[in-house]
Amino acid sequence: MKYLKTLAILLAFVFVITGAECVLAAKTVTIKVGHGHSVFHPVNQGFELFKELLEKRTHGRIKVEVYPNAQLGSESEMAEMTKMGTMQGIMFGRFEEMSPMLYAFALPFLFKDYAHVNRVLNGPLGSFYATYVEEHGLKLLGWAHSGFRQITNNVRPIRRPEDLQGLKMRTPPLENIIETMKAFGASPTPIAYPEVYMALKTKVVDGQENPYVNIYSEKFYEVQKYLTEANYIYMPGPFCVGLKWWNSLSPEDQKIIELAAKSAVAYTNALTEAEDQKYKKLIAESGVQIYELSDEERAAFIEKAQPVYDSFIKKGIVTERIIKLIHLTK
Repeated sequence: MKYLKTLAILLAFVFVITGAECVLAAKTVTIKVGHGHSVFHPVNQGFELFKELLEKRTHGRIKVEVYPNAQLGSESEMAEMTKMGTMQGIMFGRFEEMSPMLYAFALPFLFKDYAHVNRVLNGPLGSFYATYVEEHGLKLLGWAHSGFRQITNNVRPIRRPEDLQGLKMRTPPLENIIETMKAFGASPTPIAYPEVYMALKTKVVDGQENPYVNIYSEKFYEVQKYLTEANYIYMPGPFCVGLKWWNSLSPEDQKIIELAAKSAVAYTNALTEAEDQKYKKLIAESGVQIYELSDEERAAFIEKAQPVYDSFIKKGIVTERIIKLIHLTK
């Protein structure tokens, strides 16, 4: 956690003091970036830092427009817009639009904690997997946290996989989450993110799964009774830009934008890590009953999730050797 805060500060500092020595192209650049979260979410805060750094460093020659709350469309729609060049960047977790190969980092119970995540994604394996998105018309500039996901519902406390049996659980349209919920015995129901609150309120679904920051920022706690701290899946939310647009930039602009992106991602990640416990406390204070799995209970969920690993190995997304490397990365 301290490492990430220090990294974010150092990147921003280096960005400002070394940028003065770069030769800037004369071309004016406008960068539209968007996401599906509220203005209070760490993703939005990261994009605001991205805007601040670039506009200050280039004296306004590079302008950044930030569009929160899915103003430009769904994540899938924004991904297509980014590829086409009608917008330039997005922090998101729709791996079908980036590359299914990124599911290698989003299997159930793969990571122990954020420190483990940072060692893997900021290391050579993270750099290697980032190249896959270029086959899909994108350029990955940094691995942002989407967070460790918790399980909420309105029916009963979830202490065992069997407690999820038959529950209608809202999920994003992501194979890893859908397959894991099925393995637990739940009935996954994909619903667009902006529609989740109303779906919970009107009991279209019994529950949902999201990181603490999403549960709080989107006010899901207002319409849910029970939360299980499962940390059952970590989802990266990479910062991607359109590859065609990226290749149209001068090397000088690429350098300055990439460094600003790394600062933005580091800030997003530092906020996400720092505020998990704060949001957990606020959710508890709202009246939601929070249950923390014991090691024995967690082991039962891990056992139930094994078919998900088998499925993604069979699909060629990941291998046992890559999984072992992630587990061994210290």
